[in-house]
Amino acid sequence: MPKLAANLSTMFVDLPILQRPAAAAKAGFSAVELRFPDPLQIDPLAKAISDCDLQVVLFNASPGNQEAGELGLAALPTETARFKRSIHTALSAAQKLGAKCIHVLAGLRDPNITRSEQLKTAVKNYSWAAQQAQQHGITLVIEPLAPVIAKHYFITSLERAVDLVSTVGSPNFKILFDLFHLQLAGGDIVARFTSVLPVIGHVQIAAAPSRAEPDRGELNIDFILQEIDKTTYSGWVGCEYSPASTTLEGLHWANRWLGAPTPDKPFAQPQSQTGLLPVEGRFLGRVWDPTINGPCVVTVRDGAVLDITSKKAPLVRDICEMDNPAAYVATATGREIGKLDHLLATPAGTTGQPYLLAPCDLQPVKACGVTFAKSMIERVIEEQAAGNPMKAEEIRNRVLSTVGSSLRDVRAGSPEAAELKLALLAEGLWSQYLEVGIGPDAEVFSKAQVLSSVGHGAKVGLHPSSTWNNPEPELVLAVSAQGRIVGASLGNDVNLRDIEGRSALLLSKAKDNNASCAIGPFIRLFDADFTLDHLRRTELGMTIEGPEGYRLEGRSSMAEISRDPEDLVKQVIGRHHQYPDGFMLFLGTGFAPTQDRDVPGEGFTHKRGDRVSIRCAALGQLENTVDLSSNCPEWCFGIRDLISNLARRGLI
Repeated sequence: MPKLAANLSTMFVDLPILQRPAAAAKAGFSAVELRFPDPLQIDPLAKAISDCDLQVVLFNASPGNQEAGELGLAALPTETARFKRSIHTALSAAQKLGAKCIHVLAGLRDPNITRSEQLKTAVKNYSWAAQQAQQHGITLVIEPLAPVIAKHYFITSLERAVDLVSTVGSPNFKILFDLFHLQLAGGDIVARFTSVLPVIGHVQIAAAPSRAEPDRGELNIDFILQEIDKTTYSGWVGCEYSPASTTLEGLHWANRWLGAPTPDKPFAQPQSQTGLLPVEGRFLGRVWDPTINGPCVVTVRDGAVLDITSKKAPLVRDICEMDNPAAYVATATGREIGKLDHLLATPAGTTGQPYLLAPCDLQPVKACGVTFAKSMIERVIEEQAAGNPMKAEEIRNRVLSTVGSSLRDVRAGSPEAAELKLALLAEGLWSQYLEVGIGPDAEVFSKAQVLSSVGHGAKVGLHPSSTWNNPEPELVLAVSAQGRIVGASLGNDVNLRDIEGRSALLLSKAKDNNASCAIGPFIRLFDADFTLDHLRRTELGMTIEGPEGYRLEGRSSMAEISRDPEDLVKQVIGRHHQYPDGFMLFLGTGFAPTQDRDVPGEGFTHKRGDRVSIRCAALGQLENTVDLSSNCPEWCFGIRDLISNLARRGLI
């Protein structure tokens, strides 16, 4: 099993450095690593680590003057004396910390001399340093840094690192194989790892390109760690990433490697028994109650679902329009409809049983599209493939080679975006999807009619004519008539790639069908413990389980969205357009599955019976089963039915 080491310089950073070893140990780590430990804190840090029975598996030697931009000294001919002093200092620190591996940076390219001259210096310095380290049983490692991160670094490719290690020829001089840098500089991680396995001295992981938790980006970290585990590599895997929110909230990816969570070792927010809703939070939703043959406004308290429908607030819409919806829900009185876990486990439409509805009523459901770089690329592919999945792979490769990296960092509506548009026009790759993806105006469309969305446990529908489609896991904002964001939920914006790909004018047919919009399980209302800033840092996970045993995992990070949620809301509501009952707003998805399911080259598409689970630590989990829209229960309860039902109950 891979041995994970917490990086104390990037993880648990909400704590003072001397308190981080205890936090790492509590989370299940048995080893730690550091970037550049403060020389003045070596002794107390060594004690704090030792007191927690942790092992230091790596730290970085001093890179020189970081404020002046130095990234090491080994390849700088004029800095040999400083380099040797830094090695002596590092070896002394290693003995105090008990570390057996040190990363020694090479330095930047010197444009005034040739690369071969610098290489000679690097070989001479590293050979000397390896001899010094060998006396203490310490291994030195060098790390190739991706050119997009450190353009002028001396070692910017795995091949150059291997050549340098081979030339030095010391058994204790090896490579630091960093998945983040090597994914940005060539990818093909497993094959390259295997090819250089004999000279790997340490491994580090982080998401590419965000450098957040390793499961948040392009890397399939579970697969990679499993493949590494199959090799003869027996060293440590350093978690050198910067958590998107708090370390513990994002540590769920490591559960299988660190062990199952325990009450004193929480990897994420506490969940209910079924794991589908956080224990904490102010939740607002709707339940179909067969005893009144209509919907109830509900909240969750102490594991029970309470009907808080009243004359003051007969609708979810009414609560969302209050000055402080969370405070109202916290104190509203009501009768218990059932236990939360039972309702979460009850399929929608179960005869004689209450079940969850979508947690909105009179709010129209709007949606934003093309708000993530990955989805921008897939929309371009759909357009150029004209809805034909067999053409997708070839077009994907061509588009990615031209615009993939450019779209990741560009800010929508910026001067840089305008420049990129000109370049893409010149290449013949401009698209209407890129126009709304990086241009000044966001794509905003009507996703679902009032009261037509389905909730947790319901079937979600595909138009019968679609043969190329996928789920779109998204955050959904609850917005008041004044344009104030009052809470958030989870949503599945079912996407028909073939229909929309044929023509953007078919968007309505592709998006608005019976049961094609799922929202739930509840709206979590904003309060002091849950704000928009939490959403900006959150991530969504998704699992698709097919009836034939197929399984697909995916993640989408809000840190990668191209437009801020508040900016998207302002594009929907304002003097140009009003929503007297507020609205629900899908924020777009960063999930675009491209793995082949059946036919090679055709990528992913749904099958009837697929079970889709969309999850988020702060909002819970939304589960739905895929079927054709023509097979899903017909939408029969409209606005007139709602008003009539409320009137019969004396609520209006």
